[in-house]
Amino acid sequence: MNSIKGTLSGLKKNLEGTASYDSLLERDYMIELEQDPAVKSWTKKHGIKIPYTFLGLFTRNYLPDFLVEYNGGSKEIHEGKGLPLLFWDSTKAKRAAAQEWCKIHGMKYKVITQGRQVFYINNFVESAGIKDTNNFQKNI
Repeated sequence: MNSIKGTLSGLKKNLEGTASYDSLLERDYMIELEQDPAVKSWTKKHGIKIPYTFLGLFTRNYLPDFLVEYNGGSKEIHEGKGLPLLFWDSTKAKRAAAQEWCKIHGMKYKVITQGRQVFYINNFVESAGIKDTNNFQKNI
């Protein structure tokens, strides 16, 4: 599966001010987080590793995409997954482990499958001063 990778800079709510993305879904969601008034901060460099068992045989660590903190102080882990990855057994195992981990740590877990990217890419990015290494114009 091919993915478009790149980096966004000029981010205001990201703790580092710049973040790399591994897919268009991730890029579009990062932009969505930037414009969401309820979001205080977000990062991809959170250091969270969630152990999970795959096929009942292999223990691995799952590294979620985003840690999001809201203005009220609550925190959530968000994972971007497109189709058909959403239905893979490995994705299901990671999701179950993450939901349990979040429950223990007082957080919520969300899977992001599609953002409102067309509106935000076309109307928000340039006016917010966000720069994309891929120099996309209008992505529909």
